[in-house]
Amino acid sequence: MSLSEIKKKLYSSQADENLSQHSQNEYDSKSISQSDLAGDSNDVWAEKDAGLEDNQKNAIKIGAFVIVGITVLSVLVFGTYRYMQSAFSESNVAVNIEGPKDASSGKLLDYEISYENRNRASLKGTVLRVSYPENFKPGENANFKSESLTSGVFALGDIAGKSSGKIIFSGNAYSPKGTLMYLKADLIYSPSNASSQYVSRNQYAINVDSSPIELEIFAPQKISSGDSVDYQINYTNTGKEDFDGIRIRLEYPETFSFSRANPAPSEGEDVWYIGRLEAGHSGKIIISGKLEGGWDEVKNVHAYLGKNSQDGFWTYSEEKTSTSIIAPPIIISQTVNGMSGYAAKPGEVLRFEIGYKNNTSIALRDVIIKEKIDSPVLDYASLELRKGGFDPNSKTIIWKGVDDPSLKLLSPGQSGSVIFSIKVKEMIPISNSSDKNFIISANVKIDSPDIQTPIGSNKIVSGNVMDIRLNSKLVLDGKGYFNDSDIPNSGPIPAKIGEATTYTIRWKAMNVSNDVNEAKVTASLPTGIIMAGNIFPEDERLTYNERDNSIIWDIGKMEAGDGILKAPREVAFQIRLVPAQNQFDTMPTLIGPAVFSAKDLFTGNIISTSIDKKTTALTEDSGIGTNYKIVR
Repeated sequence: MSLSEIKKKLYSSQADENLSQHSQNEYDSKSISQSDLAGDSNDVWAEKDAGLEDNQKNAIKIGAFVIVGITVLSVLVFGTYRYMQSAFSESNVAVNIEGPKDASSGKLLDYEISYENRNRASLKGTVLRVSYPENFKPGENANFKSESLTSGVFALGDIAGKSSGKIIFSGNAYSPKGTLMYLKADLIYSPSNASSQYVSRNQYAINVDSSPIELEIFAPQKISSGDSVDYQINYTNTGKEDFDGIRIRLEYPETFSFSRANPAPSEGEDVWYIGRLEAGHSGKIIISGKLEGGWDEVKNVHAYLGKNSQDGFWTYSEEKTSTSIIAPPIIISQTVNGMSGYAAKPGEVLRFEIGYKNNTSIALRDVIIKEKIDSPVLDYASLELRKGGFDPNSKTIIWKGVDDPSLKLLSPGQSGSVIFSIKVKEMIPISNSSDKNFIISANVKIDSPDIQTPIGSNKIVSGNVMDIRLNSKLVLDGKGYFNDSDIPNSGPIPAKIGEATTYTIRWKAMNVSNDVNEAKVTASLPTGIIMAGNIFPEDERLTYNERDNSIIWDIGKMEAGDGILKAPREVAFQIRLVPAQNQFDTMPTLIGPAVFSAKDLFTGNIISTSIDKKTTALTEDSGIGTNYKIVR
């Protein structure tokens, strides 16, 4: 039956319901016998289905072995990797710091820095770096190598797995009370199973809660601009240990003018060497000066107590206080020789003018001005007053309304002035090494009963202080000799025209009341006079310039009292004179005027003195007699 016929029957509406049934044929599965299924034993295909050949079996075995080997190897590699990976973990390395959290400034502190390696792997080339602030000073430790002012290292080497260790790190915290500082520990290493470098960190806070040396500073709370001010510094060793090398350093307001201190500063105007401060001992320093500023300005002063080291100043204690500048009801000021700042010279006359002004909106009655002027270098017998009176016991000049009618009632905005003069002594009294750095203190204050204090008593409402520093006095003595014990001379006396005669010039330098520096004496030789070369003492720095015939004696530094409390500085040098025809019957100049100059280290001024020229009229040499003039 063709396919088209089958299709018609299949989709025909009269199709036989048993269409699927058909007659059996040779291709029907039901007609195949079991014997046919078994096949012929001589069939080629049947023979091949009976089993695999040997080479095929061997290939299968080899493949199986390879697969198993790869699997086992993968397991071993993965297991080894996992084992090695688990031998180190950064989280299993730790560093820790233990020790006192509260510290006393200057006291030795011990800190334990521990480290632990909880890994199976060891740590190679381990270094422990400790960092600290500049005011923490490590103690002596042979194993600690400093890297800088704020760090150092301990070389720990290799740290085995499952092990730990510790070191003791000691030091002193030099810092004021209330300071918070940190110690930092960095453990730097490489695990034995890797080349990478790792760091484990930790830090520890230290609170400086006390100092074994207490420091206090006191200052007036309020003053008027230009008024005198006293700062008082108290210090006490409250601990049980002695301290060596103690210093106190002050930081003044910029507008503070230092006058004096008791005791005197050891360095400049702001450093005191206390030295050894034993347990329980105390002391004080009082600093006096003048403080200026605008109204309502606040002026701070800082005090530091500590010791010097190679790394700088170590602070044990630090304190500060402040003073407010107020608007005074009466403005007062003073000048000397027309200046508000002045350095006087011995023998000089000082002319003072004190100005005042009512700065209120009311008239002020019975105004009183008091000027205390006190110094051992003043000649009080020379005091000149146009008005007012002087109390020699208190060294105070007083002006009242009976002396100046404007002081009886000072109207709002009204101003005026009073004047006086006094001379500085020509000869400054020097008896010991402390007689130096003299100050003439002129402290003026003004008051009125119309300016009340809270309890109703009179109040000093304004003041002004002027500290006049005294320049040192230089003294130069010059002499000439033919007959000299240190430098023998030769030639005719009296000197003859055309013949050489040598003379010795002696200079003697003295310094009175202040240390000086850059001291030197300069002079010139006239034409026809030359240096002969001899100098005594030979180590004195005396130079001669042949081009301009100048002589310079470089003295350098001189202390106060040189030439008074101890021997003066001296030098002798030889000159040669060959008189010319035009010098017959004259007394030629051997050396011109000499100038002695120096820088005053107390006042900062350049000071000087001079002496006249020296001729052949050497009256100081008795061996010459009157043979001064040139002969033929």
